[in-house]
Amino acid sequence: MTHEQISKEISLSRPAVHDRIRRLESAGVIRGYSAQVDWDALGLSLCAFLFVRVTGNCVPIAQKIWTLGTEDAMVQECHRIAGDWCLLLQTRSASTAAHLRLHDEIRAIPGVQNTMNVIALAEVLPDESRVPVPADFPATLATRRN
Repeated sequence: MTHEQISKEISLSRPAVHDRIRRLESAGVIRGYSAQVDWDALGLSLCAFLFVRVTGNCVPIAQKIWTLGTEDAMVQECHRIAGDWCLLLQTRSASTAAHLRLHDEIRAIPGVQNTMNVIALAEVLPDESRVPVPADFPATLATRRN
């Protein structure tokens, strides 16, 4: 959204919106900007979640997983998690066959012990960040750091 659109949405002047966004960027709260991707248009409409259990340190394995992928299958996100599994991956693929190839590449990495796939049937809520920002930011940020 433009600063003008945001200002109308929240009933705040455009300069005030600009100033708040600048402060969020300066404080590191906003680290960057990204595109909203139409995965269907890219031919990667299959979304899957892949739980991975590893032996040993999961960080080098996660780094290796991150390098995998082709034009028809990729790892979109990789999270280190607690519980029975070590990593949670969100993948995008052109088909179940493409996902299976990516899955088999991951399984072939030394140290990968086990995996579990969950195929997403549909996106229920849009892929948009929802971050509550207090009206008195950055004063509240300073309070939380102390």
